[in-house]
Amino acid sequence: MFRRIQRWTKLALGRTDAQTQADRRSQSVIQGTLSAVASRVIMVLVGVVSVPLTIGYLGSERYGVWVTIGTFLAFLSFTDFGLANSLTNALGKAYGEERRDIAARYVSSAFCVLWLISLALLAAGLVIVPHLPALFFPKVTQAVTRSELGPALMIAVIIFVLNFPLLITNKVLGAHQESALANIWATAANVANLGAILIVIWCHGGLPWLVLGSSGLGLLTNVACAVWVFGFRRPWLRPTRAAIDSAVVKDLFSSGWKFLVIGAAWMVNSETDNLVIAHYLGPAQVTPYSITFGLFATATLLQTLAYPSLWPAYSEAYARKDFAWILRTFRSNFKISFVLTITVVAFLIVFGRAIIRFWAGEAAVPSFSVLVWMGVWNLMLSHLYVASCLLNATGHLKGMTIYGTITAVLNLALSIALVKTYGIAGVIAGTVIAFAIANYIPTFIEVRGVLRRFSAQQRLADSPPLSATIS
Repeated sequence: MFRRIQRWTKLALGRTDAQTQADRRSQSVIQGTLSAVASRVIMVLVGVVSVPLTIGYLGSERYGVWVTIGTFLAFLSFTDFGLANSLTNALGKAYGEERRDIAARYVSSAFCVLWLISLALLAAGLVIVPHLPALFFPKVTQAVTRSELGPALMIAVIIFVLNFPLLITNKVLGAHQESALANIWATAANVANLGAILIVIWCHGGLPWLVLGSSGLGLLTNVACAVWVFGFRRPWLRPTRAAIDSAVVKDLFSSGWKFLVIGAAWMVNSETDNLVIAHYLGPAQVTPYSITFGLFATATLLQTLAYPSLWPAYSEAYARKDFAWILRTFRSNFKISFVLTITVVAFLIVFGRAIIRFWAGEAAVPSFSVLVWMGVWNLMLSHLYVASCLLNATGHLKGMTIYGTITAVLNLALSIALVKTYGIAGVIAGTVIAFAIANYIPTFIEVRGVLRRFSAQQRLADSPPLSATIS
């Protein structure tokens, strides 16, 4: 194990040459994960500064509104119909087969479809958004908050729509195993976000200005990244009208609808908690839940950060039939993830309330039961991240569409039922119970079968040809 860690360190630092494609793949995963860790550290530091500032400036209720708007936008991300994830697998396969022409057709076709979806979302948003404040925030008490809801939501939706087609830039970098570069751009966006928050607070701007400043600078950063990727880094992938291919669009949708179902189910499972709390308990109760949720997310940090690098690496290895690398990487990822997650979870259950009180103030401190349920949830989640990454990258999607949907329905029903009696603890308890029953066990049954098939195919590939055996 020590030698393996030593080898990974040398690959990450570039002190040893990546002589094989497997080594280059491992190097890209390690460098992508480490750069993601650095980016996340900066994001955490931004949060350490911005969260107390924004809570102090906006107050608990308006801050809860801001968080809920972010949750709503995250929920809308599934409206790409799974095309972004479908593009990841397609580009990974094209890269593995060294087909630039095919990759260019996929990028141009995906970019065109995402723009059309953006226009449809914008038209729908102009009609629907004015009616959302009454639905999301029926228990808002402050007059100033009520007056800001409509403009803040409209600005957030417009910026989200403009960002939508730019999803492909990170997919292009990831497919070419350059996630480290994508993380540099993400870091720039986080720093810009902090700068926008500080400027709005200094200028005494309201919630709409806060949304415009932070989201708007993020949009500008993404535009700059797209110009750099398609203008300089990968110019042969620049979206063009001539490269749009109806057959490619059909292929993207053929797997995209499965990613859509999985993504929609995941959004229900992970992002509706704040909406349920805001509706039944009021936006002020979103604050302790979201702060605790964000704190415990550090327990699954490794899996979250490795995911964007591992996915295209798995896809490329699968295209090359390098099952040995897939099996070795999966097992290492699972072991490391388990040890790190259980260590962080134990620490946070014991010291979480003190950390939150110091960091965000007394209003954000949850009950101890919330900490325990959050700990159990993140232990389950760490395993599910490792498993789902492999299943997504290798196109094993049917099972996840079925039990993901069942989990979403059960989770929402349990969260609504339990929040009325147990408050915010009931919401996270509903999530844990639903996943334990309908998702966790079937996921690992499927993964076990996939790994067995890969092992059998690798043994077949390593066995000598029949002619050599006879001779």
